[in-house]
Amino acid sequence: MRPGKPIRFPLPADDSTEQAALRFLARRDRTEAQVRTYLSRTGASSGRIQTLIKQFVKRGYLNDEAFALRWAQRRLARRPMGRSRLEAELLRQGLDRAVTASALERVYKERSERDLARALLNQSSDLRTLRGRSRGANLLRRHGFDEETIEEALQGSGSS
Repeated sequence: MRPGKPIRFPLPADDSTEQAALRFLARRDRTEAQVRTYLSRTGASSGRIQTLIKQFVKRGYLNDEAFALRWAQRRLARRPMGRSRLEAELLRQGLDRAVTASALERVYKERSERDLARALLNQSSDLRTLRGRSRGANLLRRHGFDEETIEEALQGSGSS
C-alpha cells in the first residue's frame, strides 16, 4: 500500500442509497416527493426511503415550504403568470396543497396578479400585434390569469 492513497471500503447498501440521494439533492433544490420518487426508482425499500426523508428534513436538506416559495418567486420573476397556472406548476413539483397555498399567498402578497398581468402585456413580443382586447385577454388566459384580473389589466394597459 502506498502512503497517501486513501483506503476505500465498500459502502453498506444503506450508505450507498443515502449517498445516491445526497448526490441527487446536491444537483438542485428538490421536494420530498421528488426524492421519494428517485429513491423508489433506485430500489430502496419504503422503510429506508421514509427514514432518509426524515433525516434529510431534520438536517435541513429538504424543506418543501422553502422550496415552494423560492420556486414560485423565481418563476414569477422570469414569467409572469396567474395564480391558477402557478398553482398547477407547484403541484406538479410534488408539493401538497397546503404548502402550495401558503407559497401562493406569500408570492401574490409581494406582487399583485394585476401588476403581473400588466407586466406580461408590456413585455410580450406580441404587444405590437395586440389589436384590441381579445388578443390581450387570450394571452393573459394562456398564462393562467382569471377573468377579473384580465379585465383590470386590460383597463390599465390602454388596449381598446
